[in-house]
Order: sequence, then structure tokens, then C-alpha cells
Amino acid sequence: MLEYTSCGLQNIRLRNGYEERDTPYGKAVSIHDLEGLHRAIGVHIVHHNPNLLSAEEIRFLRKELDLPQAQLATLLDVAESSVRNWESGRNRIPGPADRVLRALYVEQVQGDGQVRQLLESISRINRHAYAARTLELEEADGGWHASAA
Repeated sequence: MLEYTSCGLQNIRLRNGYEERDTPYGKAVSIHDLEGLHRAIGVHIVHHNPNLLSAEEIRFLRKELDLPQAQLATLLDVAESSVRNWESGRNRIPGPADRVLRALYVEQVQGDGQVRQLLESISRINRHAYAARTLELEEADGGWHASAA
């Protein structure tokens, strides 16, 4: 049995699907269908873990989604520092963000891209709405006032 830690998770053991070889530099391991292995790990995490995702699981899923922390933060409508804190274990991921991250992963494996498109659309709307709430001020009549812009 092989303890597989290269994915960043500490609780993965492989019964088969790999080969070990001796090399001049020590023992080398070759895993068959690495992409399929990672997909099986991800599907198991999102469907069979009843708890909030751990720091390592969040990082694993984000990397499998091929998202930098900043882009995941945008999709989840949180600060990039929030994602960093979840992945470092300083903070726990909130339930809604946990569910959306799981949905994004399931969609990538099985879906048609609509969840991610919806989140990106909402993110654009939120950024536009925030920009539209910009307060413009002008100095007039002896003081500062909101302009009629």
C-alpha cells in the first residue's frame, strides 16, 4: 500500500495503480492515470465528507479547478485573504462558500459550465453595482456636498 501525499492530502492510500522502481537516486513511484486518481479523490471529498472542507481539501479542490486564490475569491465574492486563511487553516470556510466550492468542482467533472458562468456573471454585476454607488463630492457654498452626478 502506498501513502500518497503528493496531492497535498494526508489521508490517501493507494492499494494498486502504481509501480515502484529502484533508481540510482532511490525509489521512484509511477502512478497510473494520475488525472483519474485526482478526479476520484475530488469526487469523494465533495460527495462523502459531511464536514466543512479542511484547509488541505480546499487547496486540493482549488488546484484541481486550476484557479488561483484571487480568482476563486472573486467567484465566491470574498477577499483573497479569506481564501488564503482557509487554506492555511487560520479560518474555517463558511458553509455557503464550502457548498459553492463543492458545486464548482462537481460541475467541472460532470457539468456544462453553467455554475461557473453564473458566478462570474454575478461577480461582474456586483463589481458594476459597487462602481455605480460611487459617491462624488464637490465643494460649494462654503462646504462639501454630494454632487448631483
